[in-house]
Amino acid sequence: RLGLSSLRMKDGPLGLRNIDDDNKLSKESICYPAPCLTACSFDKDLLFRIGAMLGKECKHNQVDMLLSPGVNIKRNPLCGRNFEYFSEDPFLTGKLASSFIKGIQSEGVGSCLKHFACNSQEYYRMVNDSIVDDRALFELYLKPFEIAVKESSPWAVMSSYNKINGEYACESTLLSSVLKGDWGYKGVVISDWGGTSDYVLSHNKGLDVEMPCFLNRNKELSKAYKKGILKKEVVEDSSNRIISLLQKAKENKNRIDDFSIEEARNLALEAATKSMVLLKNEGVLPLKSLSSCCLIGELARSLRYQGGGSSKVLSAKPVSFLDALLNYSKKKIPFAAGYNLNKKSDSDLTLEAIDLAAKYKNVILFLGLPRQEESEGFDRANLQLPENQLRLFDSIYSVNQNIIVVLNCGSPVELPFKEKTKAILLSYLPGEKGGEAIRKVLLGEVSPSGRLAESWPIHLIDVPSFGFYPGTETQSIYRESIYVGYRYYLSAKKDVNFPFGHGLSYAKFKYGKLSLSKKTIDKNEKISATIEVSNISKIDSELSICLYVSPIKGNVFKPLRYLADFSKLSLKGKETKTFSFEISYDCFSFYDKDKKKFLVEGGDYLIQVCTSCIDIKSEAEINVKSNEQFASKLTSIPVYYLPRKEGFLQYDNDFENLLGHTIPWVKDPKSKPYTLNSTLGDIEGTFIGKKMLKIGLKTLTKGEKDPNYSIMENTLKQTPIRNIVIEKGVKEKTVYLVLYFANGQYLKGILGYLFGYKKNAY
Repeated sequence: RLGLSSLRMKDGPLGLRNIDDDNKLSKESICYPAPCLTACSFDKDLLFRIGAMLGKECKHNQVDMLLSPGVNIKRNPLCGRNFEYFSEDPFLTGKLASSFIKGIQSEGVGSCLKHFACNSQEYYRMVNDSIVDDRALFELYLKPFEIAVKESSPWAVMSSYNKINGEYACESTLLSSVLKGDWGYKGVVISDWGGTSDYVLSHNKGLDVEMPCFLNRNKELSKAYKKGILKKEVVEDSSNRIISLLQKAKENKNRIDDFSIEEARNLALEAATKSMVLLKNEGVLPLKSLSSCCLIGELARSLRYQGGGSSKVLSAKPVSFLDALLNYSKKKIPFAAGYNLNKKSDSDLTLEAIDLAAKYKNVILFLGLPRQEESEGFDRANLQLPENQLRLFDSIYSVNQNIIVVLNCGSPVELPFKEKTKAILLSYLPGEKGGEAIRKVLLGEVSPSGRLAESWPIHLIDVPSFGFYPGTETQSIYRESIYVGYRYYLSAKKDVNFPFGHGLSYAKFKYGKLSLSKKTIDKNEKISATIEVSNISKIDSELSICLYVSPIKGNVFKPLRYLADFSKLSLKGKETKTFSFEISYDCFSFYDKDKKKFLVEGGDYLIQVCTSCIDIKSEAEINVKSNEQFASKLTSIPVYYLPRKEGFLQYDNDFENLLGHTIPWVKDPKSKPYTLNSTLGDIEGTFIGKKMLKIGLKTLTKGEKDPNYSIMENTLKQTPIRNIVIEKGVKEKTVYLVLYFANGQYLKGILGYLFGYKKNAY
């Protein structure tokens, strides 16, 4: 009647993911660097161009909407999906995501912002409840979504699997009151795949589209609508939003296909090159030539250029570092694998590497995490590199101390060898042209300009959420509140291996004095800040610098310093340029849980220009005007005014005072009665639970010797009973049969299977 057609959407954080009906990768596409790396560029224009190129590729493949980007905060480096996310900082995350979304949508293709919200772990992500205070919720976990929604208007927002303070994300009042209400979002809200628990409640709370589509639920929704349970105004609002989405997709279907695969590959290379972070350099880089170097490490030959899970794409031409060197010199560089990626020790490989290292002046050593160590679907167990790689480093160091380490991983690792290295280059997961990008940086064809978008702690015990992350299968307690990443390390005066914003260059820079357009700021005002920077070397280089706000004193607890703006410019050798920043009144705000809005505490603040968050280049004082008055809560929540080096594990009283209530009690999930939200792991002690796990493992793996067996076993155990219906050929009545059998109600289960179940029985 309206002349609308269907909408085609695909996964896409690292590239356009093309899969067939059996969920297998079916068509090649460009693999860009993972967001964990592109975030290190601190380059909004680069993110826009990556988004635009992905938009072109989507048009080329008749895809209307890309399910990207993900803007979840990197609360803890153990999160298995951190490589898909930008940063531990909400401002940086929101700004880069906005640019990326604008790029995609500039080509007439929609972007889906995800996962709304507090989805900072994979462990029991489909049923876990994130218990988070309002300050942390609005200042950290919702802020990237707010920035992206207000600045770039994504076509869709995807809700996360988890609960937020007792409500499933797709049933949360945050959808209607905050996302669609306070922020005025006009797009469509869709669920993550299988993420709905109570679909009628979800739609009433603001969900527009349930994914995947369960046709049999239309009858249930129709019944609920006729009974007045599903509200008329909700149906009308969702219908209008969906129609608007389909109309936008239809209007853009005839756009010119101007996708160039070579341009896309060149952009993937540029993005990787501009984002890599030089963590350490004792004057050995850039290399003048490769003649004095040998190459060690299987990852140099089998570069991990992307992560696992729904972001994985099929790349036609991935370039390893070994490939890049061969393409560059046409001569084989001396190479030894040194270790297996299955983490098993191999003395022959070790001896070969030691023998090679002893013959050359410099060793380029690739270290990192194998693909089975980090992926969507599970979290990492620790921050350590595989033991066989650490032993190899020590063995090589015994014969050659000139070691240049290239780190190839999706998130931070412990670096026990840091002081022994001559240089460390961080490539993260650099996309299909990653090997070539590493070569360009090591040989000095490009000066590195990346900065860390997350802190690199010394040990796991140093992380503020250590001891209570990821929590139990039912609850994750966000005791650290706003003190995530550098906000904690700075405030608690905790040392790290490398701080947020750290990154070295081959060029040298001289910083002038920070200048503010005004020394005071009032409500609704914006002021500018400028600083001159000179490249005093002969080496051309890009440079990103950051502007921070640092409260001098006040009655409201705040981190020592937090990011307010950032800028990146290119400076030729001996060139001077002016970096400009914008400071809005909102930069000084915090979320007041009693008044349920952002407010500003007046007083004096420092505006600081930094490279890393600990390296202040210049600062100026500003007076912030406000009529609001706030009483100190130091006596009731002292740990948040004076964060301790030992973290937050022992401070439940402070956290409950901050929450305004006690931490909710939850029943043992392995005890009856079970519900549709109980997991297969919860019911594994029952006959039907054992049977379902056995069937699932037989379907998804090749037996216990399958390298993915343990991963799939954990995934199945963490899957809710309700999600069994997602599998092909599984009927909804089978799900209820499993549920009744698990609860020992065999007769009801059989009769219901034969004659129909009473819905919402549990």
